[in-house]
Formats: sequence, C-alpha cells, structure tokens
Amino acid sequence: MTPDRVPLPEARGASPLPRLPRISAWVVALLVAVEFLQWTVVLPADVQAALGFHREDLEVGRWWTTLTFPLVHRDLTLLLLNAYAIALFGSRLEVAWGARRYLAFLWLAGLGAWMLQLLTGSEGVLLGASAAAFAVLGAYAMRWGGDVHGTAGGLEMRGRWLTVLVGTMVLLVGLRSGDGGGLPFLAHLGGLATAWLFVRATPVQLAETLRDGVTALPDEPPEDQLPRAVPRTAPRSRAKDRDSIDDVVSRTNAAAARRSSAPRRRAKPEAPPAAPPTVDAILDKISAEGIDRLTDEERRILQDHAKRMRDG
Repeated sequence: MTPDRVPLPEARGASPLPRLPRISAWVVALLVAVEFLQWTVVLPADVQAALGFHREDLEVGRWWTTLTFPLVHRDLTLLLLNAYAIALFGSRLEVAWGARRYLAFLWLAGLGAWMLQLLTGSEGVLLGASAAAFAVLGAYAMRWGGDVHGTAGGLEMRGRWLTVLVGTMVLLVGLRSGDGGGLPFLAHLGGLATAWLFVRATPVQLAETLRDGVTALPDEPPEDQLPRAVPRTAPRSRAKDRDSIDDVVSRTNAAAARRSSAPRRRAKPEAPPAAPPTVDAILDKISAEGIDRLTDEERRILQDHAKRMRDG
C-alpha cells in the first residue's frame, strides 16, 4: 500500500498556510504573548520566577505554577521550535480528536513533565512548553508515522522521522540553553510518556479504528438516488438471489390471498407510473411499506422475474 503524501509548505512558491484550529492558535498566541511580555514590559527573571515551577511552590501554596510553567521560555529558539511543533503537528491532532480531547491531551502532557520533575527530585526551575511539543510529536508519529511529507528543498520524509528530527532539535536546544535548569529539562520527556499512555489507554485508538473500517460513500452520488450506507459484505450468489425472490413471491401470494378474503376497503387513487417498476424498486417498496402494499402489476413483475431466474 502506498503511504499517504501530506505536503508541507515549501520555501518557495508555497500556498498560503491553512488557518490553525482554535486550541492550537490560542496556545501559540499565549506563548508568543508571554515571551513578548518578558522582553518588553516585565523583566524576564521576574516572569520566570512568577510563572515557573519550583519544588517549593507546593509548600508555600503557589499551585498555579503547575499550570503556568509551559508559557515561559528562557530561549527564543526553543520557543520557536515548540510553537512550530504545536502548530504544525498539533493542529492535525486537534482536527482528528476534537478541541476538548486535544486540550486535555496538552494539559496531561504538562502534568507528566511536572510529575517527572517531582519524582527525579530536581531542584531546577521547570519552564517551557517542551513537554507539550514532545507529546504532540509522539502522538503524531504513532498515528501518522507512515505518511510522507514534502519538506523544503523538495526532500521527502516519513512522518515518524520528521517528528524524531524536530524532537531531537528541541531536546538539544533545551539542554544547551539551560531552560528548566540544564539537565532538569529532561523532565519534559514526561510529555512523551503521556502521549503513549493517552493514545493507548483512551478511546481515541478505538474510534479511529472503527472509522477506518467504514466504507466511504461515493463523492458524487447519482442525482436520482439518495446516498445510502454501503456495508462491507460479500456479493450474494445467484442461487441465494433466486431463493430470496421465490420467498418474496410466496409471501406476496399469501398476502394477496389474505387481502382477497378481508373486507374490501376503498383504495386511494394513485397516479399511474410513467414506466413499469423494476424489481429493485419493488423490493425497496416491500422493505418500506410491506408486502400488502404491492399492486397486481408489481406482483406479476415479481412472479415473471422469479420464473426467468428458475429457467436460467
């Protein structure tokens, strides 16, 4: 099976970028706004001290830092890499999962980094959205790792290797910049573990499996026919068709006998059909209205069709 090709914007001649989904757009906007704030209005050290997570914060009641530490970055390059991963790869996850599930996924990614920070006993400051970036990259590689992406320069790369490349850049820049205190930056890898647990332990994988098993409807159905669900069943054999037609004919004859013995009811006038009804139309009418609603002409057509099938 040929892998799907998912084109990414190239350096030259690229079409305008699609609009980001709501949650991805808000996350990127918040990251940029906080970065702009700490380099223009408030001193960076004050912003990092107020929003970054320290182990002592839980003892003094500064619980909000468990939610605000992903918004603050010490290094501009790391901010751009995290925003790139969330915007490019996270937007596809948000479209596939929905806004609420994707928002819960990002929150759990930050929670995973926070818990790993506590378990390792690190004394550094936990900063940055790298946990969310690692989680997004991991979930994307698990879901669409086989897709082929077109990158700048005309190169092509599978999704799993592209996410590994971006994730490695985030890790190296984070360790070099000292964001989160050097080695304590490794606590952000808790977001990667969160991604694996989230995809495997939630109904996301089951829902996607069921969705892939449903046959897609035609893109342009005929104008005179309403689209209907097409179940994936094997075509019926000719013998089964003959048996089913014979069964329908016998049921129509029994229904006609019951109607002849029942009191006559005044039938409503019906407009004459423009053309004789087909066997498929008669079978649809039986399914929708019942055998008792067939006309004499429709029963005759069914009997003639059954006789032709028996004669071969």
